[in-house]
Amino acid sequence: MSTAYADSSSLFGSDTRTEARSVPSRPTWHRTRPPLSKPHTGGSTVIDFPLKVRAVEECDSAARQLATALVEAGVDTFFGIPGGPISPVFDAVLQVKGARLIESRHESSAAFAAAGYFRASGKVPAVVVTAGPGATNAITGITSAHLERVPMIVICGDVAGGGAKLLQDSGPSGIGVERMLAPVTRATIRMNHPGSAVAQAIAALQAATDPWNAGPALLVVPIDRGRARTPDRRIEPVVSRRVGAVPRREVVEETCSMLARARRPLLVLGNGCRQHPQTIRRLVDAIDIPFVTTPQAKGVVSEEHPRSLRHGGLAASQWARHYTASGVDVAVVLGSDLDDCSVGPTPYVADGGKLIHVDLDPTVFNRGLPAEIAVVADLSVFAEMMYEEFVSRGLRNERCPSLIAEVRSDAAFDVPSFADDDATIITPARAIADIERAAPDDTVFVTDIGQHMLFALHYLTARGPDRFRIGLSLGSMGSGIAAAIGMAIARPERPVVCICGDGGMQMAGMELLVALTERLPIIYAVFNDARYNMVYHGFKQIFGREEAWESPWIDFAGWARSMGMAGIRINHPGEIDAQLVQQLVAARIPAVLDIRIDRDVCMKGGGRNEALQRMSLVSES
Repeated sequence: MSTAYADSSSLFGSDTRTEARSVPSRPTWHRTRPPLSKPHTGGSTVIDFPLKVRAVEECDSAARQLATALVEAGVDTFFGIPGGPISPVFDAVLQVKGARLIESRHESSAAFAAAGYFRASGKVPAVVVTAGPGATNAITGITSAHLERVPMIVICGDVAGGGAKLLQDSGPSGIGVERMLAPVTRATIRMNHPGSAVAQAIAALQAATDPWNAGPALLVVPIDRGRARTPDRRIEPVVSRRVGAVPRREVVEETCSMLARARRPLLVLGNGCRQHPQTIRRLVDAIDIPFVTTPQAKGVVSEEHPRSLRHGGLAASQWARHYTASGVDVAVVLGSDLDDCSVGPTPYVADGGKLIHVDLDPTVFNRGLPAEIAVVADLSVFAEMMYEEFVSRGLRNERCPSLIAEVRSDAAFDVPSFADDDATIITPARAIADIERAAPDDTVFVTDIGQHMLFALHYLTARGPDRFRIGLSLGSMGSGIAAAIGMAIARPERPVVCICGDGGMQMAGMELLVALTERLPIIYAVFNDARYNMVYHGFKQIFGREEAWESPWIDFAGWARSMGMAGIRINHPGEIDAQLVQQLVAARIPAVLDIRIDRDVCMKGGGRNEALQRMSLVSES
């Protein structure tokens, strides 16, 4: 077995040498890569079917017709773990030209990776799981996709029907997977007849890509139905289903007039804006209103934009905190549910102020902040109409330039000198600074969930809509570790840095074997503090006492090297530099930076613990 070394021992000592062993060759079907997809740059989720959907043989298995139909409709990447009841579908994916299978290590991670793939490519993925525990394991990832409106086809196997008691029965007489997943899917479809395979695959895809409510759709394929042979079934193309919810022009005019007259206006960009980055950038370029993003929208417009106050909500910037603390009288919120993580320590409108809330989902209105005007509308349409209104009428808010200059005259960060902190033990903020300085300009940053997430949100600067990602709608540890894989699969030419913690790596770390098999240039920056540090500091803040919440110190660098990946221990500031990162990226395998951070340093006033304190207040009535 050949071995390649990137020797950094002069800086790090003998245990920091990067060892990159060769990876065993893969079967031919798995090495074949489809052409790189273009990045997802905006617009509604729309699926057109330019080709007639057809089977590859005159009479083939229903599973193969299903897979062929999905591939020809653009669903060509399948994430999952094989098993008995789902085996006909896996066999079909291996045989159908153009289909690509990514073997995950856990079903929820398969769904998280699929979501990352969609965010980076704009292409709808499929998640393939077996009956019983395959389906139940996937629930967390599917739920996260549901909350984030990520379209995906979830293909779940099942045992044959017929009345006998069978292991892993997921039908109505078993665990009832359709009932179980109904609240978090857009449709639940069971293939009861082999001849309906193509039609039901297309029905699931249409449900998942509904422009009003995109999300996961479930397709259950019993093993006997999937293996059955059936004649070719022709499905004619459907027309585009792009639907724009157009607001009344009077509402847009009133909104723009209120912003122009406001004493202290604010534009809040939520996660829904991620599908329309060009339209949103055009709007903020044209109007002089300061804007913030919610944490999930961080970077949808560069945080270096002259009117950006960076992000609000969880771990908000000091700019956002100071501006909102003085009282916002008119705020326009585009595409946010305004949950506690989105708002946090930055109330976007003061008592008595006016909030205009725009979203396609009317259930988000008035659940957090009360709305003066609630508008059900396509965000891109509303933003474009706002742009036209400001430009055509020459609207300006004369107060805003001085307001922006005043708030941006101070530091945006809790610790202004964090990038030069030379403490003996590296602080989380300095680790973020070192990673950001060392990474190539086109690096995609993904953060997992935990204490490290707060530092990544606060201190990392996102310079574009495809530079930073976080799955915060469900807030599941391990989600970022798997999402990084999906993003790298979608765009393997770009390096990915996943900022994660030791707790998340213990949960989902074996997914790195997927990255190794696929030879993906992902750097996992593990903030290793040997405890659930977010829980530790939160427990102390809420209950006023300390509990250990510790785990053993794990040598993640050695662990990575034992599996043929690069692994490096980081103890001190400055040990992560551009030369090291270039070597790791050039190796075309995943790498683990085991960063032994100062675990006593925590973010103050991040917002989540304060919200939990309010929730836990016991009423005496």
